[in-house]
Amino acid sequence: MMPDLLRNLRSTVSSLSGRVEDVTMRAAAVDNGVCDLTAVISSLRSSTATQDDKAAFLKDAAERTEQFLDDVERIDEEAAEAIRQSKDDFYEKYDYLKPDCEKSGWESFWEGAKEWCKDHWKAIVTVVLVIAAVVIIVATAGTALGPLAALAVTLAKGVLIGTLVGGLMGGIVGGLSPNSTFLEGLESGAFGGAVGGLITGGLGSAVSAISGVAELTMAQSMLVGGFGDGLTSIITDLGDRFIKGDDISAGEFVFDALFSFGTGALFSGLGERLGDIIPPLKINGLNKGTGSWKYVWKYEAANAGRNGRTISLKALFKGLGADFIDGVLDHGIEFFKSSTGEFWDWYKSKVPA
Repeated sequence: MMPDLLRNLRSTVSSLSGRVEDVTMRAAAVDNGVCDLTAVISSLRSSTATQDDKAAFLKDAAERTEQFLDDVERIDEEAAEAIRQSKDDFYEKYDYLKPDCEKSGWESFWEGAKEWCKDHWKAIVTVVLVIAAVVIIVATAGTALGPLAALAVTLAKGVLIGTLVGGLMGGIVGGLSPNSTFLEGLESGAFGGAVGGLITGGLGSAVSAISGVAELTMAQSMLVGGFGDGLTSIITDLGDRFIKGDDISAGEFVFDALFSFGTGALFSGLGERLGDIIPPLKINGLNKGTGSWKYVWKYEAANAGRNGRTISLKALFKGLGADFIDGVLDHGIEFFKSSTGEFWDWYKSKVPA
């Protein structure tokens, strides 16, 4: 506003100078015989010169002020650009130091998405495994089940049943635990069930093929269950350490793996023992009788293995349902295994490393 104010003041001074000049001219026209105005005229002319000097000074001051403000604006813009560039260079190198107020809407969304993925990496892996299992089952339908295809179907069924049972039991235990929630338990249980089902399915098939028996002995089941849970624990800790960023020591890796191996072997043996005592759940049309889901699955799988006949998608899903019912006792034991794991996590949080 300064240049405009100075120009307005100059305009006012110039106007005053013009009026003083007008008065001087009028005074000079008065006859000296009537009234001697010589001193007045001299004073007015001196005042006019003074006002002209003031007007010239104010004009120069306005121009200098305007030039000064232009320089300030130019320098300020150059400094602001230099600061922005330095700031961008700094945050490009040290992006983790960038405060939220400096982030754009996209950056904030992306940072939030990355944090969510880090915190919920188990859910992402579980979804990927489930999708892969479904694709395997759907792709296998209509084909002849050779050895590799049969193994793939076994692993896929292990993933799907493990996810369902592990998620359900984990959610129940998490909801009952004061240190967790239903959703946290669901996520961890589903992940453990999916990975555990994949590993134990593969190990069980390998042991069965090596030993040449269709049904594993109690010792073999305990070893498969122990190794399956132990490897699942190692994978879980590795993910929490390198994806989520939790501080997990080498000792914790070892202790968690040994604890999981022990509980896996224990509850697998308990399931086998209870299976000898408690009659298995049999439901007509599902896993009992000619024409049941289990019968259809076994019949088509046997024919596919013997003479290369194709197996239908319906038979695959019926086999999945029959396997789920056959393992009801193991599913119930999974609740106690999940509770034991929850107690172990609580114990680790209370006892210093």
